[in-house]
Amino acid sequence: MEVRGKILAKKSDNKALKLSDDNWYNLNAPAIPYLEKMSKGDEVIITFEKKGVSRYVSKIISAVEAEPKETKTETTSSTGFACEVCGKELKDGRFKKCYMCNKKGLKPKDKAEEETPKTEKKHYYDNPEKTAQIQRGNALNAAATVASGQQFNDPEVAKQFTLILADEFLTWLRAE
Repeated sequence: MEVRGKILAKKSDNKALKLSDDNWYNLNAPAIPYLEKMSKGDEVIITFEKKGVSRYVSKIISAVEAEPKETKTETTSSTGFACEVCGKELKDGRFKKCYMCNKKGLKPKDKAEEETPKTEKKHYYDNPEKTAQIQRGNALNAAATVASGQQFNDPEVAKQFTLILADEFLTWLRAE
């Protein structure tokens, strides 16, 4: 749950605080350093879990920091060169992309590319021959597992039993 309010009081060891809703909140260990930076009267947004009658804070941020700030991205730069992907200013015209965009392998968005629907990738397993091979392998593995629990006097009898069982499993598997 998330609550917004002003800090009315805080414990000296920064493990608990009281908000303007007159409720006390216990802080989990990761949130304690953030409360140390705040003081009484600051407006905060906390995320907490309620366990019984206690409330345990997992995240605390200043309400001032949480408000979205308006940022303007400048497409023209003072040098006249900008990254073709993100618009960040470049020193000179040697490169078309900034370091981060180049490192991430990002490409500039092309309107024609966005309008064209993407074709579906063909998988290795979309081949009917591969599917049949996989089914045969699965059926043989299942038959061998069943046959391993049996006692056979002759290896030829064991082989015939396993193959007949595998054929039955394959028939059942293909019927699915």
